[in-house]
Parts: sequence; C-alpha cells; structure tokens
Amino acid sequence: MKLKEIIKDIKKKKVSNLNNYDIEGIAYDSRKVKENYIFVAIKGTKQDGHNFINDAIERGAKCIIVSKRPSIVPAHVTEIIVEDTKETLSEIANIYFEFPSKKLNVVGITGTNGKTTTSFIIKEILKENGIKSGLIGTIFYEIGERRIISTNTTPESLDLIEMFSDMLKDNCKWVVMEVSSHGIDQRRIEGIDFNVGIFTNIASHEHLDYHKTFKNYLQTKLLLFKKYLKESEKKEKYAIINLDSKFSKTFIKTCEREKIPWITYGKNKNSKIKLVDWRISKEGNYVKVEIEKEKLYFESKISGLGNVYNLLAGISFAYLYKLPFDKVKNAILKIENVPGRFEFINEGQQFSVIVDYAHTHHALQNLLLSVKSLNPRRIILIFGCGGDRDKSKRPLMGKISVKMADYVIITSDNPRSEDPLKIIKDIESGIPFYLKRKYTKIPDRRQAIYEGISMAKENDCVVIAGKGHEAFQILKDVTIPFDDREEARKAIREILKKKKQEILF
Repeated sequence: MKLKEIIKDIKKKKVSNLNNYDIEGIAYDSRKVKENYIFVAIKGTKQDGHNFINDAIERGAKCIIVSKRPSIVPAHVTEIIVEDTKETLSEIANIYFEFPSKKLNVVGITGTNGKTTTSFIIKEILKENGIKSGLIGTIFYEIGERRIISTNTTPESLDLIEMFSDMLKDNCKWVVMEVSSHGIDQRRIEGIDFNVGIFTNIASHEHLDYHKTFKNYLQTKLLLFKKYLKESEKKEKYAIINLDSKFSKTFIKTCEREKIPWITYGKNKNSKIKLVDWRISKEGNYVKVEIEKEKLYFESKISGLGNVYNLLAGISFAYLYKLPFDKVKNAILKIENVPGRFEFINEGQQFSVIVDYAHTHHALQNLLLSVKSLNPRRIILIFGCGGDRDKSKRPLMGKISVKMADYVIITSDNPRSEDPLKIIKDIESGIPFYLKRKYTKIPDRRQAIYEGISMAKENDCVVIAGKGHEAFQILKDVTIPFDDREEARKAIREILKKKKQEILF
C-alpha cells in the first residue's frame, strides 16, 4: 500500500521529505522493523520509542511518525510529526489492514476477576453454534487453529488490528477479548469497533500501583462503555452487567446516559438472567437460572464460586444473541478446565490440590469460599503477593488467608525489584496477633509448595494461589521458568514415592 494512502486521514500532521513509498509493514518496536516499514514512536511506561528512531531507520524504516522531532533524519526517510502517536498508530493500522473490527463481531470483557474464564465460555458457546471465533486474553491469543502465548492481556492497537485481520482471513465471525484496565488507559483498544461490552466485577486495592486511586481505576473500566462502545460504528451495541457487583449501578447509569442497551445477571431479584440456585462440587458447578419466568439448569465441569458468575455472563451473552440454550448447555459441559483457574491437580493422592490465579483480596476470598463449599477436612493455603504492584492489598490478603484457611504458608510471588522478605512482612502486617500460630513463612516458592503438600492428609485441600497458568517467576534481574501446577505434580509424586518406600521398608 502506498504511503500517501496510509497517512491520508491523519489530522494535524507536519510532513517532511515526503516520498510515496510502497509500505510493507508498520511497527512501534524498532526491533520488528523491516525494509519499507513505517515506524511509529510511542512513549511507553518504561521506554520511549523516540530513542530508537535511528535503529528503526537502520533496519529499513522509510517513514517515521513522531510526536517530537529527532535531531537528524536522512533525506530518504519521510518524517511525520503528529500530536498523538498512539492515536495515529491505530488510525494507520486500520487503514493498512482495512478496518477488520468493522467486519468482525467484537466482545470486550472487563472487570477485576473473571475475564479469562468468561472469554473461554463465550468462545465455546459460539463454537457449539458453528460460529468460528478468535480469542484475545491473558493466557493466549487464538487465531483459528493457531495459538500465541500472551504477552499482554490486551495487546497494543497495531497488534490487535493485525490479529483481527488474520482472524478474518481464517473465516472468523467473532472475536472474544479481555479488556484490561491497563489496556484501556494505554489506549490499546483505540480504533476497535465493539459490539458487546461485559462487566464482570470490580474490586478495590487492585492495580492502585498504576491507577493511584480506586476512582481512577473505576473510571478507566467505565471507558470501555462510555467511550469505546459508544463510539463504535456497529449498528447494534449492548452491555452485559453483573448486577451483584457493588458498582453495577455506575455502569448501568453510564449505559443509560450513552443510550447503550443493557442486560444484567446475578442473584439480585432484578437481574434479567437471575441466579436462583447453585451448587459447587469437586466435579464442577450446577446453576439454576430464571429467564423471563422460565427455569433453566446448567451443569459445568469447572468449579468455584467465581465460575458461577462467569457461567452467568456466558448465558447472558447467549440470551442476548438468541443462541439456543440446549447448545449452551452442551458448550458449557465441554469445557474441562481453564488453565490455572480453580484447576485441580491429580496425581492419585488422597487429598485435593487446587491451583488458582487469585491475586487480589477479593479473588482470594471467593477462592477460599469456593474451597470451603467442598467441605475439606482442612484448607492449607500457599500464596504470596507480587512485587512492584499495589501494596495496600497485601495486609488484606494476609488477614483473609488466616481467617479462612486452617494453615497458611506465605511465600514469594513474582517479587520483581522488591525484596521478597519485605513483601511477606507487608502481608504479615494484616494478620491479627491471635492468629499468628496459623501461618509460617517460606520465601522459596518451590519449597513452600512442597511443604504445603507434604502436610496434607486424606480429605485435606491444598490451595496454591496467585500465579495460576503462569509458567515463570519474575525476579529482580531475571525471569525463570516456574509453573505452580508442575511444581505441585512433582511434589505429589515425590511424596507418594517416599510413602511407598516407607511401607516397603
């Protein structure tokens, strides 16, 4: 595509050295630049793309788009100065890839917890109805049969638009995507035309290291509806809202103000998709809902209280698009598990081991409530808190852990640049003095998992929280391979082997 065609709609631009090159790609990371590319310099939270302009030119960039003028630009390179390179990136990406989100149906799911599982459920419902869809989320991006390990829950606008283009080539009709607060605030969803916005829930003390206040966090989540869904050019747009969430009315008022039709789900008697009964077991969840005075029953192999609500969100989506509920039931039953979300680890032991992504006080509380409903003899909890993240939730998680679990091992969880012992001390500060005997500290996560599992007896439940599907541990200067699920399996096998040897000798 010709450069002039790609940049034609950029407003308030200043162009120098204009050459109408045949453009073969766009990049905002200089390392991805190839011959005849456009390089867009973006100022991020850690790096400023303007510092890598020379690298981009050396790699073959024929056009650079900047918000501040570099000192020297070769005469053969077109330079375009704009006010906002973030906005420009999405604009030129859409032109280059021919506005793919206008041709797809796009579901955006936002909330503190539940985004990943809800996206899996909706994608499976679409699949059961013979509708091909793509997936963008925390665990991976799925384009047809191709899976790409996720780097960000919500990728940069250029990456999103390119993946949407690939989905269209693969005959996808829908894309189901998680929309994180970071993704919204950093405007990674610029230029995306949404059909549906789903609000799962919102908890305080989450991402406050980034957003600074809960009000900022809430307002960022609302932008999915009051900005992006509102500005979407889709003819029919809808919002699906968890009415049991504390701030649901704020989202409903926003939708009413912006004239976006909405439906709700939850236990609340005013919910359109009303939860009237549910059961949680090791084998999965059972939910009974009432929709327009009709009672419907759904069974699932995924367990846990959080997943009751995630199922409701999926059922609400199916209701909205008039997808038959018999196929919804089949779809839900086909989901064996969602990686790292209330995932049972079974190596033949006589106790349960659950790995879960819960890394907020709200998620940890729901996780432990779900485990309690399984009626274990004891709950042994292993968890930590991430470094360089919101510190205010650490004492809250400490308090919840010792009050709800029978025994707690506090350990390390992606300490990043912080001292793991300091993080553990912050967690301890929330533990009442009269519950000090209910926990111990083992900073080494591998050892903590081994010790927790070695303590377990018949009918106990060991809960390993915080990292879920993650296959790494982020330390100060290095990221190392580490998977809670694999570590749990190794520990169980080793302990069972030792017990067999003890019996033999």
